This record gives sequence, C-alpha cells and structure tokens, in this order.
Amino acid sequence: MKPLIADLVTLARVPSAVPLGADTLIEPDHPTLRHYVQECLRPMFQGLGALDIIDLPRNQFAVRLGDGAGPCLALMAYTPTQHHNLMADPWSGRIRTPVELGVDEPCVFGQGITQNKAHQACLLDLARWVVSERVPLRGTLLLCVNNEGRSTHDCSNAILDGLPRTPDLLIQLFPTGFDVTVGNRGRVDVLVEIEGTAAHSSSPPAAGRVIEAAADVVRRLGDLDAVVRTRSHPELGREQVVPYQVRYEPLAPHTLPATARITVDRRLLPGSDPAAAVAEIRAAVEGAGSGCEIRVRQGVTMLPAYLPPERRGVLDPLATSIRAHVGEPRHTIYGGSFDAGGPSSRGIPTVMFGVPEEGDLLGDDYVRLSAVRRQAAVLRDTVTHFFEDA
Repeated sequence: MKPLIADLVTLARVPSAVPLGADTLIEPDHPTLRHYVQECLRPMFQGLGALDIIDLPRNQFAVRLGDGAGPCLALMAYTPTQHHNLMADPWSGRIRTPVELGVDEPCVFGQGITQNKAHQACLLDLARWVVSERVPLRGTLLLCVNNEGRSTHDCSNAILDGLPRTPDLLIQLFPTGFDVTVGNRGRVDVLVEIEGTAAHSSSPPAAGRVIEAAADVVRRLGDLDAVVRTRSHPELGREQVVPYQVRYEPLAPHTLPATARITVDRRLLPGSDPAAAVAEIRAAVEGAGSGCEIRVRQGVTMLPAYLPPERRGVLDPLATSIRAHVGEPRHTIYGGSFDAGGPSSRGIPTVMFGVPEEGDLLGDDYVRLSAVRRQAAVLRDTVTHFFEDA
C-alpha cells in the first residue's frame, strides 16, 4: 500500500467525531481531539522527519517547511468530524469497492474521511515529499492543523496570531468536489429567550403565554426576513433571517411552558456587521407577546468570505495544477458558512479546495482512492508553482 493511502487508513481508524447530543460544538482541547492531534497526527509528521513544528494555542500546530524567507503559502486541514454520525462502522478504515452505491473503484471508508482525514493525509504526503526528496522551497510552506469545531474563527485566529509570518495565500482543505470556493456568506446565531408564566392548560393566564409570544416573534422575524433579503451580493446571494430551532421548558403534561428559546440563522454578506444584525432582530421583536420578557443576544458567529475577481491572480498556481490533474478550474460559492471568513477579514486571500463528498450526510462516509491521489498531486504541483512563480 502506498504511503498516502496507508496514512489515510491509519487516520480513518482514530476517532475524531463530535459526540452526538444537543451540544453540537466541541472544544479544541476536548480529550478526543487532544488524543487525535497530539498522539496521532503530530507523531506521524515527526516520523517523516518534519521536525520544525510550531506549537500553537488551542491544541494546534503547524509544520514549517522551506527556507523561511520569500513568499508564504499555508495549507490548513481541520480535525473535528461533524457529519456521517450514524455510520455503522465509523472507524474501520476499510478499503472496498461499494458497487451498491454505484461506485466502481476502491474507496476508503471512515467517519470524517472527506471532511478531515483525506486532507490530513495530503498534508502528510507533502511533508514526506519535501523532506525525503529535499525539495528546495524558496519561501515558507506552512501545514496547519486546525481544531475549530465551535462555529467561530477562534482557532484560525489563534493559528494566524502564532505563525511567524502572514500567509500570502491560505488554502483551507475541505470537500469541494475539486472546485475552488472563493466565497461564502457569514452567519450569526441570534438567541431569542422568552420568559412568561407557566400554568395548567385548563387555566391559561391572561398574559405571559410563552407559546403565543413565540408565535408572534416568529411572525415578526418573517417580516424582517423579507426586508433583509433585499440586501444581496451578485455572487454570494442574499442576507436572511430564519428561525431554525424553538425549544420550550418545562415540557410537562397539560402545562403551558414558562420559557421559550428561539435560535435564528442570520446570514451575513461582506460589509454586514454581526452586532448590528443582532440589534435589528432585537428591535423587531420588542414588545412581542403580552406579559412576556424577551431577551436577545448574539451567539456563535462566522464572518463572510469573498475573494473578488481582481484578486484571484494569487490562485494561478492552484489553477495550473487543477488544470493538469482534474480539468478546467471552477470558481464557486460555498452554500453554507465556513472558516474562510476569519482569515479573509484579516486581508489574507483564502479559498477552499478538496476532494468530492459522495456519502449521505448521516450515513457512510467514503472517498475514492483516485480522488485522494488527485488531490495530493494538485497540492504538490501547487506548492511547486507557488514558489517557482514567486
């Protein structure tokens, strides 16, 4: 088995998933991630002779390659595994051809194989190549391990603050189907808390009915959504205000609840201010629900990212490599929110790139061996062209 695939199988057998449950966020120093980063990934880099490791806050590190001068390219892979949560055998690392899924070539199976581990294996491949072949890099190559799993930019900011140099280009490795993702909307979770009066449903109070207040809040949010959707970007799309979770407490027989918590997905565009977006919601729901107290606060936030066409020349080394191994490069917009907004807000050109993700969101996660080899080849050539062209 070639080292690239052997590394991938090794990684696939080590748990890295966010635990199932109501709390879908994971701390960067959670025991699962601490074991994965410090007892799995780090020793694998060290075993390749990649010994210039920069320790970074939040259980993170970066491998530094090159002569330390000249231009700086950073490649970033993430560790928290968030999807494919109902996979029957998540840590098997098994290689097989899933003909039942319409796939006619070998694949590696494992939870997080497309979100995380294919990209980590490609970073290991780059380190092996540079070290073993003594590849002369006239500049600085940084291979970064990022533990962001809380829908913030805290981990990326900690990495960027701790690096010896600011990257001239940052490529976040992520399953994009070999597209180069040049932008995405941002998102702030807005938390609306409603406090009223608990009562038996046979004797509802005249005021303080939390369910009615929540319905009024949702209606007002719908009206606000119609307003903010008039704010648009030609590539990224529209802003939005969408409540996606409503929780009542207590949930008891024939009991009107005392509290409600509504979580709102507030999508942002470049130039949007998260605090102003929260204030806009606060103003919209003020006075809703007779006899209820309503509080609005800002939750987790990810900023929008956008690399405009006039700045995309920095992507030429990546585009040349994609053209050689995949086909004509495609610049696309990511439909969700991701970490690119953090580095982008610091002025760093940031894009996402990686293998396709073919598995079901909750079911089996797998990646074709050919796709991993192709990504590894693209990244090697990108490194070569980046430092040659500088």
